[in-house]
Amino acid sequence: MLVERKVQLSSLEEIKDFIVMAGKYRCDIKVKTKNKIVDGKSMMGIVSLAAHQPLTVVAKGDDACDFAGQLDQILYRSQ
Repeated sequence: MLVERKVQLSSLEEIKDFIVMAGKYRCDIKVKTKNKIVDGKSMMGIVSLAAHQPLTVVAKGDDACDFAGQLDQILYRSQ
């Protein structure tokens, strides 16, 4: 299963929360901008992406849908 979501991680706290949540899943999670792709479970990787710009999260694996559902709940809660 492959799922993709657009997110905005504007603070270190949001990045930390995202990584803690991503670490609970076995699926492969990548976070990308137009020019760069990083491991979605890596604090340094995500921090290295320019903040305050939309990011694309791609999850692939058996529990990717579960991860996407949890991500959707967090995204809708913060709006």
